[in-house]
Amino acid sequence: MAVHQATGSDGPLLDVSGLSKSFGGVAALAGYHLRLGRGEMLGLIGPNGAGKTTAFNLLTGVIRPSDGRIVFEGREITGLSAPRFAALGIARTFQASRLFRDLSVLENVMAALHMRHGAGLAATLLGLSRFRRAEQLIRDKARELLARLGLEAFGAERADRLPYGDQRRVEIARALATEPRLLLLDEPAAGMNPQETATLMEMIAAVQRDFGLSVILVEHDMKVVMGLCPRIQVINRGTVLATGTPDEVQNDPAVVEAYLGRRREARRDA
Repeated sequence: MAVHQATGSDGPLLDVSGLSKSFGGVAALAGYHLRLGRGEMLGLIGPNGAGKTTAFNLLTGVIRPSDGRIVFEGREITGLSAPRFAALGIARTFQASRLFRDLSVLENVMAALHMRHGAGLAATLLGLSRFRRAEQLIRDKARELLARLGLEAFGAERADRLPYGDQRRVEIARALATEPRLLLLDEPAAGMNPQETATLMEMIAAVQRDFGLSVILVEHDMKVVMGLCPRIQVINRGTVLATGTPDEVQNDPAVVEAYLGRRREARRDA
């Protein structure tokens, strides 16, 4: 399974500056900035309503910024549509499952592969030999990807019949099928039990390493973030509060007050 590799440039893969978004005059994100290296895994954390989802939606073209710039692979992509972001090599998962529930796992992955390997509308409608060759290539690539991720046993299963944890892993497989350079994971461990979370962490680490991807991870489970991400960025009330290693972030007084401290107090009160 081929995944886009870095172009060899010495610059960052993603360079975001002054990114802002307001809804109805209320600033959801203000002056957001981020420089993400090639092959780097970054954790993005913050309290509920801090602006994490807005940042993700901006970084994947789901919404357009009110101000600021997004530069990817040295090219400014600010304001492009979500399909263009995906075509350039930016993929994401969502908080809630968005699998095609009535399709098999294999078919879900195949659907994502069509973006880069489909035969085109005319060949598909006419059933040309080019379409049949493309479909076989896509099927083979989907099987190869599922095998690499240890999901081949689920290929024939309907997506909605899988355990929740396996569905989330299939979502990551489907995102990888778009052959990204940058993968954004939006709370992938939400709703998982400890065993499912541990399996997911192993998968994310393997994906980042084996596919050579840059990854941005939003997750409320601090064990997941601290265990996977060498660098963490904290946002609060729409602005960047701190950026550093897990130890630096956990010991930053502003972060403890804004986010981690609240969780510790909640545990003491429980």
